[in-house]
Amino acid sequence: MRTPSLIHNRRGAALFMTLLVSMAVAGIALGGVLLASGAQLSTRYNAKEALLQSYSDGGLEIIRDSINRGIFDSLLPASGYTTLASNAAVKDALGATLPRISYSLYVGRTGGRTGGAATAGQYGSNFASALSVISDARGAVAVRRMLLTQESWAKFAVAINNWSGSAAYGCGESVNGPFFSNSGLILQGGCTSPQTLFSSTVNVVGSITNVGSGNFTQGYKTNATAIPWPTPARIALMQQYAQNADAVNGDYDLTSLTNGSTTPGLRIEFLTIDVNGNGVIDWDEGFMRVWVPANTRDSVLAYATGRRWPSVPSGSGANIANDPNLGSMNCGAKTQINGAGTNQFYTADSVYTATTGAASAKTTAVRSLLSTNNTRRCYLGGDPRLFPWVTGDSLTPDSLKTNTPLASNNFGWWKKRRSGALASLNTVRSGDKSYLIPLGANASFKGVIYVNGDVALSGRVRGRVSVFATGNIVMADDLLYQNPPGTNCTSTGDIFGAIATKDVIIEDNNMQTPFYVNSKVYGGYDDTNDANYNMFFLAAGDGGTTNGNWYGEGVHSPWTVPVTFPSWSTSANSSWDISAINQQCGGAAVNGCVRVTGGLAQGRVDAATYYNQNFGWAEAHTYDKCGAINPPPYFPTTGRFIPSRYYEIDPVWLNSVGISSYFARLQSQ
Repeated sequence: MRTPSLIHNRRGAALFMTLLVSMAVAGIALGGVLLASGAQLSTRYNAKEALLQSYSDGGLEIIRDSINRGIFDSLLPASGYTTLASNAAVKDALGATLPRISYSLYVGRTGGRTGGAATAGQYGSNFASALSVISDARGAVAVRRMLLTQESWAKFAVAINNWSGSAAYGCGESVNGPFFSNSGLILQGGCTSPQTLFSSTVNVVGSITNVGSGNFTQGYKTNATAIPWPTPARIALMQQYAQNADAVNGDYDLTSLTNGSTTPGLRIEFLTIDVNGNGVIDWDEGFMRVWVPANTRDSVLAYATGRRWPSVPSGSGANIANDPNLGSMNCGAKTQINGAGTNQFYTADSVYTATTGAASAKTTAVRSLLSTNNTRRCYLGGDPRLFPWVTGDSLTPDSLKTNTPLASNNFGWWKKRRSGALASLNTVRSGDKSYLIPLGANASFKGVIYVNGDVALSGRVRGRVSVFATGNIVMADDLLYQNPPGTNCTSTGDIFGAIATKDVIIEDNNMQTPFYVNSKVYGGYDDTNDANYNMFFLAAGDGGTTNGNWYGEGVHSPWTVPVTFPSWSTSANSSWDISAINQQCGGAAVNGCVRVTGGLAQGRVDAATYYNQNFGWAEAHTYDKCGAINPPPYFPTTGRFIPSRYYEIDPVWLNSVGISSYFARLQSQ
């Protein structure tokens, strides 16, 4: 019997395996080809995308250049948008048209941060949006948006429009932030040690006089491009924002009795109140109160801002030159009358009137009050501390209490809030709640206070505020932030702008300038020897030949010019006894230092804050970085738009929304 064979003939198996291997190799090769093709397509797609986005970014710069080179108002209507190009051909750097690519460019305003076009610029900038749409023939689309913001003049530590006078920066003075001048820059000659220090950029349209006297740590540029200076017409536009903050108007839209005077017919004092009692002054706990002089008589205006009194008591034997405050209603000290009664604050006028005896005894009593009494102080008109019956600051005198002994001789009153007192003040300030005008606590307040005419400023600011005046802004006393400058640049920080159509002036009054008592100069009538201002100011000028200045009023006062400047003396017999004045700045200026922590912008330079480096205020300023980051509300802008943020827009979504609706949405933000 034959055993079956387990081995069979497998013809074609090798061929089959060969085919399988060949197919696998071919698949791998095909996969490699496909991968390479995909990578190539992806690379080409990415390159195409990058190219379209690059074209789109170029379109954004065309828009920015267009509004910066032309009159931007004509390209930025109050509503809607402007079409700068529609399906236009794209050209390369040589001007050749690129095939199958087109672009459309649109620009329009963007609303402010708190809602609607009415708030645009509330935080110091005017916003606009540039929209660039790039398309190719195959339907690829790239859309880019650039948010534009206007540069604020608050970005400069010092800005000058017209340096027309001979005033110069002295040896050892400094500018601690960006400097810009639409004309020139003048330095004192021969400064070697120390030089005039410029610690940031310096750009000057004209030239620099005595350039060797300057230490330019970041270099300097002459023949720079000029920047259009703010006009009075633009400042006047701010009135609408002040009116919109109060339904009945009048709380923030104010009218002064004077326009163009250094003795202003209106005074605003800023103050803070811990309304909720948490021990912290919150962003909405800033207020202001407004003193309204009764008329424009010399004594009434002198009282409003604490100036030297315009007359001396009849029969006193004194004169204005040697005893300018013998009858003052602003200056006094804690004392007793005729050696009896309560030791409390009495004004010079009160002491002179109540002291018994002859005129000589009355005069002697007042002279002692204003020269040797170490509690001597001067206060601005209406200050509660001028009234013995007022306890602390809990009651602000009104027109029924701020009279002189004769009711017919009223000097003014605190203005009541037209919208009524805040209910939150009922407990903490029940006595004067009607006179406290809220800042941040008023949701309609846009940060703008508008004054038709001149205004005097002082106090402590909590919040974001700008005062616009069609006349002069006069600094009557220190103006400080609740929080130190530069510590909080957000919307809850403190910042202040002072914008005058004419001048910004350091007032020559009793709080800031020493005065004669019995032919000898005395100081110490203020809580500080220096003039301290936390603010950004802009003295625009109205086109006149001398206004637009920043200066110290009466820098020679109370001395008559010409005058021979003596060496400083500590002799008790000298009327120049510096130990009695005690208001030096670096061993020089009688009035002390003027310290602006913020920024200074001047339409002209015709005057100065000091004379002969001795008389007046020596300048010692510091730049506040918040001016460049988050400037004061509606602070004037340079007109130049700069990029803020970039956005990539979905073209399909934009097509469904439409250009008109898109800009309407942007303007409602």
